[in-house]
Amino acid sequence: MNFLQITLFLLSSFLFAEDKIEITKDSNILIYSSYFWAPCDEAKSLLKSRGIDFKEKKVTFSRKNTEAMTEISGGKYGVPQLVIDGKYFGGLKDLKDYFANK
Repeated sequence: MNFLQITLFLLSSFLFAEDKIEITKDSNILIYSSYFWAPCDEAKSLLKSRGIDFKEKKVTFSRKNTEAMTEISGGKYGVPQLVIDGKYFGGLKDLKDYFANK
């Protein structure tokens, strides 16, 4: 990368950086999940193992919950999907990556 490319990259990273979401024991966490799906169970276990409480909404058999999940997640249908303090966070991979870096 040359100087101009580096400068543009740093500038765009600064200008377009989203607010970082922090997960704490005080966070209001909502997990959209389904029945009998290992990734959902893994996400819940990961939070429980750190003493972090959460609320859960099942999307199985619930059009209302599915529509709410796809709206906040930008159209994602896969579960689990997590919302932290009212902001979309991501799925299981995002949660695992977050705790791997903590």
